[in-house]
Amino acid sequence: MSARTKIGLVLGFLAGVLLSIFGKSPAKPTVDDLQRAEFKTSTQRLGIRFTERIRDVFRFRWLRKQRIKHR
Repeated sequence: MSARTKIGLVLGFLAGVLLSIFGKSPAKPTVDDLQRAEFKTSTQRLGIRFTERIRDVFRFRWLRKQRIKHR
């Protein structure tokens, strides 16, 4: 390992330590932020209506996504 690589490693380590001590952490979400981000997935509440033909086409995809999501 060359001297230049060692110096780079030491400087990188020191920068990491200093940032972990003095770095600003992101603000935690408040209750209001979470309520604003929450949305209902009901299509009827959104004013969208699906015919049975459209539901038949997409039903398999929706079920497949639900199975993957719950694993």
